[in-house]
Amino acid sequence: MKNTERYLAFIIERSHITAVEIAHSPKGKTLTAAGSFDSAINFDSPEVQTEVGAGGRERTFVKEIQTFIKKIGGGAHFFSFGLNSTMAMVQAMPVEMSLNDDEFNAHLEWELKNFYPDADPDKYVISPYALVGNDGKPGDHAMVISVKKSFINFLNNVCEKLHGSLHVVDIDQFCAESCLTFSFPHIGSKRTVVIGVDEETLDASLLVNGKNSDIRTLRWDGSDMSIIDNYAREHQADVIYLHGRMVNAKLEAQLKQISPFPVELSDPFKRVSLPPTLKNIDEIKAKKQEYTAAVGLGVREEE
Repeated sequence: MKNTERYLAFIIERSHITAVEIAHSPKGKTLTAAGSFDSAINFDSPEVQTEVGAGGRERTFVKEIQTFIKKIGGGAHFFSFGLNSTMAMVQAMPVEMSLNDDEFNAHLEWELKNFYPDADPDKYVISPYALVGNDGKPGDHAMVISVKKSFINFLNNVCEKLHGSLHVVDIDQFCAESCLTFSFPHIGSKRTVVIGVDEETLDASLLVNGKNSDIRTLRWDGSDMSIIDNYAREHQADVIYLHGRMVNAKLEAQLKQISPFPVELSDPFKRVSLPPTLKNIDEIKAKKQEYTAAVGLGVREEE
């Protein structure tokens, strides 16, 4: 990389948007802006996935982002979006290694129909990601990610109206995993449980030697920490990392009281420079766990 380029990454949680802008340069990654806002759009609503009213939603979202960019002092022209499991199908499936490409694509479409019985596969972007086995070696399962093409078109149109380009669309938990492997290279030799904490759900995943082996969304009541401990025990964890805007020191302490595993709070800025002149730098540092997934998305290189 010869020049510095900025990337603005948005994590969408229902109507709450968390974003970071990260400058990529030959010297490394630098945070140039960060913040959050509440959208007038509930992105978990099924109508957001349709073309009905899409033009109005595009205009609304563009105005919101323009106002937000002006507030935080952003200047990026590459935009990325992290989606939750309501906006995309995230499903593990066994993989028959003997299938050819056409047979494998047909199997992916079959999985989509199992998840969405009335779905037309032609209206979805379907991408498989290989999962490693319990030993960290290539396994016999894959994670299937499916997003409606109409929603991808929506995001692409928003980026064009912002005079920029759509860079990456990914699942927020995968973005958080990317942040952790970027920030803490040593987990590349560990069994790491990654927990994203929301008001009503937990995103739980397992990295074996830095590679994804399992991911699932768990219901929780906001207080039962045994759900996290049980997941870590099931997967024989070496360490648990917590992230998300609901994470705080109190929650960390509660989990440490009941779990034998080391518990760490994510630090998304461990390898991302924070200039002292950055707007709201103290607030950003105080809420850094909220930015984990956004940073993981924002540090992604050009694809």
